[in-house]
Amino acid sequence: MSSFIDKKYINIVSARLDRFAWKKQNLANCRCPICGDSQKNRSKSRGYFYEKKGGYYYKCHNCGYGSTLYNFLKEVDPTLMKEYSMERYKSGDGGYANYKKPKDDELFKFKDSKPKFKPKDSLLDSLTCLTKLHESHPAVKFANLRIIPKQYWKYLYHTDDFGSFMQSLDPDCLPVGKEDRLVIPFFNSHGVVVGAQGRALNMADENNARYTLKYLTVKGDKSIDRLWYGMWRTNPKERVYVVEGPIDSYFLQNCVAIVGAGALKHVPARLANSEMTWIMDNEPRNKQVCDYVERLIELGRDVCIWPSDLKEKDLNDMAYNMSTRNIKKMIDENTFSGLEATLRFRDWRKV
Repeated sequence: MSSFIDKKYINIVSARLDRFAWKKQNLANCRCPICGDSQKNRSKSRGYFYEKKGGYYYKCHNCGYGSTLYNFLKEVDPTLMKEYSMERYKSGDGGYANYKKPKDDELFKFKDSKPKFKPKDSLLDSLTCLTKLHESHPAVKFANLRIIPKQYWKYLYHTDDFGSFMQSLDPDCLPVGKEDRLVIPFFNSHGVVVGAQGRALNMADENNARYTLKYLTVKGDKSIDRLWYGMWRTNPKERVYVVEGPIDSYFLQNCVAIVGAGALKHVPARLANSEMTWIMDNEPRNKQVCDYVERLIELGRDVCIWPSDLKEKDLNDMAYNMSTRNIKKMIDENTFSGLEATLRFRDWRKV
């Protein structure tokens, strides 16, 4: 069990390790994040994870750094180290192997704390959660078609009368009639619905699609200037990725989505001190998208400027052809700010 958990967390942290790869079933290799590895030859990878006595250890043959996986995670990702320690403890390890037992206050939180986030708004009672629908239901078929990870289905709902749901959330909104839609609620930190987005499910029908807006958004809390999706699952102490739509946010860790991409100058107080990467859709011929990217650069933001040979339009499209780890790696390698972002943007835009 210990080696299984160790390997799991090596795979999780691998997204942050350059040139990571499993060479054998119990041997992985990467560029050493402790010393940075060779600066002259970027292809050299001299950091290794290896199995010993039922657990994994790390060793760099460049700087000589060697440690347990626990201590390696402590250096590279302290938050992940705590999760790893807790999972090893939960599996029955007493803390005398190659990791440290969680602190007493962490154990207390583990034993007695309630789930960090749980939707609890009564407005959701009129909807049906995706997890309770049959696999033949159009909303479930849509989720499978868009390869939405099932861990997020518990936050997605369906209604055959989106118009009524809109008015229950905002009585002042214009009626749209009875429509069959996938509902993506926007929650505050207490699990209360402050807004929602409805995605049409009849777009395959040409007659209906012609007169149907793909997305309809309603805001229940008028005090909120801009709707941000996924705030409840972000860690502001780590880099936060900002995308255009809620569905795209499912394909990156620590990711939020803005609706409409307006008011780019202001971010929520929770993220005020966070490092952020802004990711607009890969649409170099779309003037509105180009204007957003240009505005972000002017504001001094870190912006992803997509490679010119990339064909996919958004993260969801990319997820069909590459892993989420490779998507993140591509984003990180193509994130720029200042003058470099301006030069890259000029080459990317087509309008």
